[in-house]
Amino acid sequence: MDEHKKKILIIEDDEHISKIYDLKFSKEGYKTIFVTNGEEGMEKIITEKPDLVILDLMLPKKDGFMVLEEVKKNPEFAKIPILVLSNLGQKIDQDRALALGAKEYLVKVEYSMQEVVDRAKSYLQ
Repeated sequence: MDEHKKKILIIEDDEHISKIYDLKFSKEGYKTIFVTNGEEGMEKIITEKPDLVILDLMLPKKDGFMVLEEVKKNPEFAKIPILVLSNLGQKIDQDRALALGAKEYLVKVEYSMQEVVDRAKSYLQ
């Protein structure tokens, strides 16, 4: 049964945030995978082929913009919806992420965790 669960990859360097999302998505019946830097994030996209990626931009080793660029350049992964969840609230960052192929750009302080979960679910229907 588990292999039919939709997989969500969360690339976020704040483990506290990741743990809360893990609980919320698990309750909703999703499988979550967590990594804390962009390099590991790219590896997991390739090996796990998640159904959705939640991506922070300020990451060690490889920032979220680089991850977005790499994913969207690769036809095998380009269709995976990516939600950017970041503290960077400036329009220039939002425009850049959306231009690189993010489905949506959510500023952490403007959305509750439940709202982020609900947004993510809308891409997994």
